[in-house]
Amino acid sequence: MNRTELLRVAKAKGLVDPNAHWPDSRPWPVVLMTALGAWLAAFPLLGAAGALFGAVFERSLGLYGVGVAALALAVWLLRERGQPLFVEQLGVPTLLAGLLCIGVRLAKDLPDRWAAVAMALLCLALAAPLGRTWLRMLLGAAAAGLGLAALHGGGWPRQAVWPWVLVMQGAVVGLWWTRWREARVAAWAEAIGNGAVGVLLAALALDAGMSWLVGGLGPVPWNWTHHLHGGGWGAGAAAVALGVAAVLAWRWPLLRTLRWAACAVLLALASALLPPLAGVAVIAGTCALQQRWRWLGASALTALWVLGSFYYRLDWDLQSKALALVALSAVLAAVARWSVRALPPIQPEPETLTRSRSLALLVATAAGLAVINVGILQKERLLAQGEPLFVELAPVDPRSLMQGDYMRLNYALLRSVGEWPPRPGAQRPQVVLKRDAQGVGHFVRRAEGPAALASDERLLELSPKDGRWTVVSDAWFFREGEATRWQAARYAELRVLPDGRALLVGLRGEGQKAL
Repeated sequence: MNRTELLRVAKAKGLVDPNAHWPDSRPWPVVLMTALGAWLAAFPLLGAAGALFGAVFERSLGLYGVGVAALALAVWLLRERGQPLFVEQLGVPTLLAGLLCIGVRLAKDLPDRWAAVAMALLCLALAAPLGRTWLRMLLGAAAAGLGLAALHGGGWPRQAVWPWVLVMQGAVVGLWWTRWREARVAAWAEAIGNGAVGVLLAALALDAGMSWLVGGLGPVPWNWTHHLHGGGWGAGAAAVALGVAAVLAWRWPLLRTLRWAACAVLLALASALLPPLAGVAVIAGTCALQQRWRWLGASALTALWVLGSFYYRLDWDLQSKALALVALSAVLAAVARWSVRALPPIQPEPETLTRSRSLALLVATAAGLAVINVGILQKERLLAQGEPLFVELAPVDPRSLMQGDYMRLNYALLRSVGEWPPRPGAQRPQVVLKRDAQGVGHFVRRAEGPAALASDERLLELSPKDGRWTVVSDAWFFREGEATRWQAARYAELRVLPDGRALLVGLRGEGQKAL
């Protein structure tokens, strides 16, 4: 009797848990390489089947039959523990193929919303027979995403998603808080809830918009934050945040203090400005009450992302945003100080430890100030020693020219430079410009290594931005209300050093006239 037979007999006699299985002793590199081979074998097979029978499936309900057959095969491959490793790994692409077949057909036969509901229910049903936790989490995540799509009904990103996240989180709370009698059902609900929470947190981060200057990392289209606020959502979000704080205080008597009330008011104010924060608060409160510390940490990171999106609130000017953040920080510091004073006295730290911390703080402060001031000195040197050079701006559609408190810039010489994507760590390229009598630089050629320049030629270094090259910067920032003044810009005014480094110092109009 092999070990599979032995385990089956033990389950039948009730000696072990019905969900028990032998631990997988296969090395993970073997599993990984076998899975890769299974995927590489599955793609050609699926492509050949689609090419041979695609027309038949489109004209009939055969796609449903193929999808159901693929799902049944995938469940059998992934459910049975005694399958060869290669056959077992074929189950995942087979599962995805079955879901894709049924999803494509449902999208043709039903409205989008009902098709999403049907696919979400199918994912939940498939998670029941599949005993692997990671597969159940993925199917739960897919069901949550489809459920959000069905509830929201489209219009994203111009319509907020976070209210529907609250509805989905209510379903997750029901899964987690229900006392399931069957161990199998409880394991299913646990995995489904974990997968759903991850998707809900990601949806809240996307709902908040761009954050933490990630726009400089690549072509990220997260610039819709100003569409998601207002419309009465602020008051509702503040009420939700206060409700979460009240529930936590009701369950944990230690929180029934004025300090917690002050924190609740601050959370409500922040949620009124950034409504997705209320959704994060609901998920964080749920995880805290159930002591799910990992998801609580993920909620905290999502909250930081949402708070960082406040920088991109274009309906606020920069000065007002700075004052709001300073006021919030001051209140938080006062609450923290108040909380520290309320703590019982502790033993004083050793003098050597106190000195070490003070020295570390002093060194960190000095290093930070040194970095900042070195950058300032470099810019001041460039302003003082750099030669004035004007670069012609390319025509831009006036409707997309002005975006809040900055203007998008494009340069005429970039059309002559050509397109090639920046590579991480690669040296910045330089171009050679010919400076005319008015100080305007005209593109001559790319600079290929050290070469002699004519008396009227200048080097200019390009900078990476959104997966392409630009001149110094692709944006010009100005104070709110000055849009009309800068719309007449025709030239960018630079200060350029002999080695090609440049700094954007202003914009000029026709004939290099100051604006």
